[in-house]
Amino acid sequence: MKFFKRLLNKIESETAASNAKHDDSDAIFSLASASLLLEEKLGLKFSKTAALCIKIINGGLFKNTINDCTGLLDVSKEEFKFDYKIFTDSFDYLWIIINGKDLPTNSDIITNVAAALSSTGDIIEEHGFSNQILSAIFQFKFFDIHNNSTINYKNDNSYNNKKNLYLIYNYKTNNFYPYIPIDNVYRDASKELQVLSILKSVISVEEDFSKWFPIKGIPF
Repeated sequence: MKFFKRLLNKIESETAASNAKHDDSDAIFSLASASLLLEEKLGLKFSKTAALCIKIINGGLFKNTINDCTGLLDVSKEEFKFDYKIFTDSFDYLWIIINGKDLPTNSDIITNVAAALSSTGDIIEEHGFSNQILSAIFQFKFFDIHNNSTINYKNDNSYNNKKNLYLIYNYKTNNFYPYIPIDNVYRDASKELQVLSILKSVISVEEDFSKWFPIKGIPF
């Protein structure tokens, strides 16, 4: 529990030196401020859901590492208001999906979800499996700014039936990039570039577009 609280306190601290190297936890926690910009500028709201995507390898040490992750999440979920689930997809990737509960502000929700994902990722890295982590993925939904409600995409063509923005943190490059799927083939590159222009001042973004890898079949 102390480990989890230590990570959560990072988002509340302003004492780090401005030239300090940002690790994965720092980058993920920066989403709290980024989410406010997305809501104000583009009408995007954090869906309360995010996930860590991990490539499975065989072996007892890896299995014990995942058990340590679930143990931490189990003892933290009530105090920090989230649920989680774990499953393996058809490509042998393990998904640890965090679902935040209702809190007074959306910033509080994303802070707790970010802390849960960050602490999980840190455990995996500390056990020597950093190369197995593909990405952390945060889901945002378009909503009607005027009515403060989620858009009915069946009746609204202004977003070409796009439902979600995914902010994907690549553990290999230590940067975020946006992914807005329109369907199983196409994505909205124009809107993704707009997201990039808004976020690049507050989070570490990937400016090499060739590294904006689409993740097909995100399970939320």
